[in-house]
Amino acid sequence: MSEMHAPLERESIGEVAHRTGIPVETLRFYDRSGLLGDLPRTAAGHRAFDAASLGLLDVVIRLRRTGMPVSQVRDFVALVRTDTDRAGRIEILRAHRARVVDQISQLQGDLGVIDWKISAYTAAEQGREIPEPPARWPAVTDLLPPLDDLRAGERTGTEGA
Repeated sequence: MSEMHAPLERESIGEVAHRTGIPVETLRFYDRSGLLGDLPRTAAGHRAFDAASLGLLDVVIRLRRTGMPVSQVRDFVALVRTDTDRAGRIEILRAHRARVVDQISQLQGDLGVIDWKISAYTAAEQGREIPEPPARWPAVTDLLPPLDDLRAGERTGTEGA
Protein backbone atom coordinates (compact mmCIF):
# COMPACT_ATOMS: atom_id res chain seq x y z
CA MET A 1 0.00 0.00 0.00
CA SER A 2 1.25 3.44 -0.57
CA GLU A 3 0.68 5.92 2.22
CA MET A 4 -1.48 4.90 5.18
CA HIS A 5 -2.71 7.65 7.47
CA ALA A 6 -4.84 7.19 10.57
CA PRO A 7 -8.19 6.01 9.18
CA LEU A 8 -11.45 7.73 9.85
CA GLU A 9 -13.93 5.67 11.82
CA ARG A 10 -14.98 3.97 8.57
CA GLU A 11 -13.90 4.59 5.01
CA SER A 12 -15.64 3.79 1.75
CA ILE A 13 -14.03 1.59 -0.85
CA GLY A 14 -13.46 4.68 -3.01
CA GLU A 15 -11.69 6.48 -0.17
CA VAL A 16 -9.47 3.46 0.49
CA ALA A 17 -8.71 3.13 -3.23
CA HIS A 18 -7.79 6.82 -3.46
CA ARG A 19 -5.67 6.77 -0.30
CA THR A 20 -3.79 3.56 -1.11
CA GLY A 21 -3.61 3.62 -4.90
CA ILE A 22 -5.23 0.18 -5.08
CA PRO A 23 -7.95 0.12 -7.75
CA VAL A 24 -11.55 -0.25 -6.53
CA GLU A 25 -11.95 -3.40 -8.65
CA THR A 26 -8.93 -4.99 -6.95
CA LEU A 27 -10.42 -4.22 -3.55
CA ARG A 28 -13.75 -5.71 -4.66
CA PHE A 29 -11.95 -8.80 -5.99
CA TYR A 30 -10.16 -9.24 -2.67
CA ASP A 31 -13.46 -8.92 -0.83
CA ARG A 32 -15.27 -11.38 -3.14
CA SER A 33 -12.34 -13.80 -2.82
CA GLY A 34 -12.61 -13.81 0.96
CA LEU A 35 -9.26 -12.09 1.47
CA LEU A 36 -10.61 -9.27 3.61
CA GLY A 37 -12.48 -11.34 6.15
CA ASP A 38 -15.91 -10.12 7.16
CA LEU A 39 -15.64 -6.62 5.76
CA PRO A 40 -18.00 -4.26 7.57
CA ARG A 41 -20.89 -2.85 5.55
CA THR A 42 -22.87 0.33 5.84
CA ALA A 43 -26.64 0.27 6.37
CA ALA A 44 -26.92 0.56 2.58
CA GLY A 45 -24.70 -2.51 2.11
CA HIS A 46 -21.61 -0.66 0.92
CA ARG A 47 -18.17 -1.84 1.99
CA ALA A 48 -16.80 0.14 4.94
CA PHE A 49 -13.18 -0.21 5.92
CA ASP A 50 -12.34 0.19 9.60
CA ALA A 51 -8.88 0.10 11.21
CA ALA A 52 -8.89 -3.70 11.47
CA SER A 53 -9.94 -4.06 7.81
CA LEU A 54 -7.18 -1.72 6.70
CA GLY A 55 -4.62 -3.64 8.75
CA LEU A 56 -5.70 -6.91 7.17
CA LEU A 57 -5.70 -5.29 3.71
CA ASP A 58 -2.11 -4.17 4.27
CA VAL A 59 -1.03 -7.75 5.09
CA VAL A 60 -3.00 -9.16 2.13
CA ILE A 61 -1.35 -6.69 -0.26
CA ARG A 62 2.10 -7.60 1.04
CA LEU A 63 1.44 -11.33 0.77
CA ARG A 64 0.08 -11.00 -2.78
CA ARG A 65 2.87 -8.62 -3.84
CA THR A 66 5.42 -11.20 -2.70
CA GLY A 67 3.73 -13.92 -4.72
CA MET A 68 1.51 -15.78 -2.26
CA PRO A 69 -1.32 -17.41 -4.23
CA VAL A 70 -4.86 -16.19 -3.53
CA SER A 71 -5.82 -19.61 -2.15
CA GLN A 72 -3.05 -19.46 0.47
CA VAL A 73 -3.90 -15.88 1.38
CA ARG A 74 -7.50 -17.01 1.82
CA ASP A 75 -6.34 -19.84 4.11
CA PHE A 76 -4.23 -17.40 6.12
CA VAL A 77 -7.11 -14.91 6.45
CA ALA A 78 -9.46 -17.69 7.56
CA LEU A 79 -7.01 -18.53 10.36
CA VAL A 80 -6.71 -14.86 11.28
CA ARG A 81 -10.49 -14.51 11.47
CA THR A 82 -10.89 -17.48 13.81
CA ASP A 83 -7.94 -16.28 15.91
CA THR A 84 -7.43 -19.78 17.28
CA ASP A 85 -4.71 -21.38 15.17
CA ARG A 86 -1.65 -19.18 15.53
CA ALA A 87 0.60 -22.16 14.80
CA GLY A 88 -1.14 -22.56 11.43
CA ARG A 89 -0.62 -18.88 10.62
CA ILE A 90 3.03 -19.13 11.61
CA GLU A 91 3.47 -22.21 9.40
CA ILE A 92 1.93 -20.45 6.39
CA LEU A 93 4.05 -17.34 6.95
CA ARG A 94 7.29 -19.28 7.47
CA ALA A 95 6.78 -21.27 4.28
CA HIS A 96 6.00 -18.08 2.36
CA ARG A 97 8.99 -16.31 3.93
CA ALA A 98 11.27 -19.10 2.71
CA ARG A 99 9.91 -18.65 -0.83
CA VAL A 100 10.40 -14.87 -0.63
CA VAL A 101 14.00 -15.31 0.59
CA ASP A 102 14.63 -17.63 -2.38
CA GLN A 103 13.09 -15.04 -4.72
CA ILE A 104 15.28 -12.30 -3.27
CA SER A 105 18.37 -14.45 -3.70
CA GLN A 106 17.43 -15.19 -7.31
CA LEU A 107 16.74 -11.51 -7.99
CA GLN A 108 20.08 -10.50 -6.46
CA GLY A 109 21.83 -12.96 -8.76
CA ASP A 110 19.85 -11.66 -11.73
CA LEU A 111 20.68 -8.07 -10.79
CA GLY A 112 24.37 -8.99 -10.60
CA VAL A 113 24.24 -10.28 -14.19
CA ILE A 114 22.35 -7.18 -15.37
CA ASP A 115 24.92 -4.92 -13.68
CA TRP A 116 27.74 -6.94 -15.25
CA LYS A 117 26.16 -6.70 -18.69
CA ILE A 118 25.87 -2.93 -18.29
CA SER A 119 29.53 -2.77 -17.28
CA ALA A 120 30.58 -5.09 -20.11
CA TYR A 121 28.68 -3.14 -22.77
CA THR A 122 29.94 0.17 -21.38
CA ALA A 123 33.51 -1.14 -21.42
CA ALA A 124 33.10 -2.37 -24.98
CA GLU A 125 31.70 1.01 -26.04
CA GLN A 126 34.70 2.75 -24.46
CA GLY A 127 37.25 0.29 -25.85
CA ARG A 128 38.19 -1.00 -22.42
CA GLU A 129 38.64 -4.59 -21.30
CA ILE A 130 35.40 -6.36 -20.46
CA PRO A 131 35.13 -7.09 -16.72
CA GLU A 132 34.88 -10.61 -15.38
CA PRO A 133 31.32 -11.89 -15.04
CA PRO A 134 29.72 -12.56 -11.66
CA ALA A 135 30.68 -15.77 -9.86
CA ARG A 136 28.80 -18.85 -11.04
CA TRP A 137 27.60 -17.19 -14.23
CA PRO A 138 26.29 -18.43 -16.53
CA ALA A 139 24.26 -20.80 -14.39
CA VAL A 140 22.58 -22.59 -17.29
CA THR A 141 25.74 -23.58 -19.16
CA ASP A 142 24.07 -26.19 -21.37
CA LEU A 143 21.75 -23.51 -22.82
CA LEU A 144 24.37 -20.84 -23.45
CA PRO A 145 27.52 -20.73 -25.57
CA PRO A 146 30.82 -20.89 -23.69
CA LEU A 147 31.85 -17.63 -22.02
CA ASP A 148 34.82 -17.29 -24.37
CA ASP A 149 32.39 -17.29 -27.32
CA LEU A 150 30.34 -14.55 -25.66
CA ARG A 151 33.44 -12.44 -25.09
CA ALA A 152 34.64 -13.00 -28.66
CA GLY A 153 31.26 -11.82 -29.94
CA GLU A 154 31.38 -8.72 -27.75
CA ARG A 155 34.90 -7.88 -28.97
CA THR A 156 33.90 -8.24 -32.61
CA GLY A 157 30.58 -6.45 -32.20
CA THR A 158 28.51 -9.56 -32.90
CA GLU A 159 27.29 -10.03 -29.37
CA GLY A 160 24.27 -12.22 -28.98
CA ALA A 161 23.07 -11.84 -25.42
